[in-house]
Amino acid sequence: MTIDPRRPRAGSPARRARALTDRSFRSLSAGSAVAGHGESAVAGHGHVRRVAIAIGLVAALAVAPPLGAQPMTERSPNLEGTWTTPPHSLHFQLSHRFEMAGSDVDISDLFGADGKVVNYPTFSLTYGLFEGGHLGVRYSSNSALVGQANEWQPYAKVAPLRGAAGGRLSLAATGAYNAAAESFDGELALQADLGNLRLIAAGRGFSNPFDRPAVEEEAEFALAGGAVLKLNRYVSLSGDYANMITQSDAQIAWSAGAAIAIPSTPHTLAFFATNVTSGTLQGQSVGIDGATYWGFEFTVPFTGPRWGLIFDPPPAAPAAVPAATPAPPSVTPTASETGDPAPEPATPAEAEGATPPRLVEIEIANVNFATKELEIAPGTTVRWINRDPLAHTTTSNDGLWNSPLIEKDGYFEYTFEAPGRFDYYCMPHPFMKGVIIVTDGVEEVR
Repeated sequence: MTIDPRRPRAGSPARRARALTDRSFRSLSAGSAVAGHGESAVAGHGHVRRVAIAIGLVAALAVAPPLGAQPMTERSPNLEGTWTTPPHSLHFQLSHRFEMAGSDVDISDLFGADGKVVNYPTFSLTYGLFEGGHLGVRYSSNSALVGQANEWQPYAKVAPLRGAAGGRLSLAATGAYNAAAESFDGELALQADLGNLRLIAAGRGFSNPFDRPAVEEEAEFALAGGAVLKLNRYVSLSGDYANMITQSDAQIAWSAGAAIAIPSTPHTLAFFATNVTSGTLQGQSVGIDGATYWGFEFTVPFTGPRWGLIFDPPPAAPAAVPAATPAPPSVTPTASETGDPAPEPATPAEAEGATPPRLVEIEIANVNFATKELEIAPGTTVRWINRDPLAHTTTSNDGLWNSPLIEKDGYFEYTFEAPGRFDYYCMPHPFMKGVIIVTDGVEEVR
């Protein structure tokens, strides 16, 4: 039997006027709206569903150190591509879609009294297990595809091929369980980077899509494709398309939008239009006939230094240190500006009586100073190198130096001539802190 996603189901808003009248029924019958399954089958599947959801939540809610979020400027609204959450990191995304429900209303009635806003949010939480692999869970609180409002999808994703063919090709595989449809789902995604243009293709499979009756259970497949055009480092345009190839009468899914990277933050924000209501694999594969949903998506990386400030006790006041009169800072242009790579730092002294190192480096990565505390000898130059896509500064607490914004792969140098303790921070991200301790007689960098 061919399943038409446009066909009204128990508790699902097929379109505008039905969205309001179906809502109360859906909330009352969420636990019993699975068609074609007996009470015992529902109870059995309910146990499997609860176990799958619990596994996904436990893995995703683990406490995480610093991470980088997937920029919305590098994906389309309904295609994630091959990105995975960095190891031991936590990533949260909110995708919110809405429509105006009622007769003869459209988006222009958002500020009027004739229409009512109906919301379709999807929450995503992932935890990076290793480089190229994460566990996660997606939750849509107002699903229009299955016979209940709540659609949960715990899943695992691995990217075995990353940056092949000169850094242009990547491949990722996703395995998921849609608890609402009681379906084992999967996706194989291929991503190609051609300068400012990114192309994404995906094949998807579903063991039991759209919560069909048990007698009709058979696998279905979908194909999806999308493109992202980066106008500059902060703005991109994107769109995507998906089609259930095993259902000739299924509604095509589509989306189109624009995304921005918020300067000096790890956050990105996208605005889009689409005809799908949820962010699960099934939800992104079939559209609602005649519908246009408007939405936005926001990424939130839970970095350790940023969020740890909520729980950490106030730091103790630093001990008094001798006054220092360091030399004027030395600002060096980035490699991209000069065309030359940054000079190599000196290696730490290894032999007794060797000359102390004159140049040491501190990397800035994952919104964090990689070396929190550095002990050096007078006359040593410290170079801060930014590996983040965000711009940072290195700014002395007492005003002795203050770098300009250091862009990605750029660096800033400062020479410390006199002994003392020098605390510093990043001006756009004040939770990023470090300290330089200059001590006579230091023979190795510590």
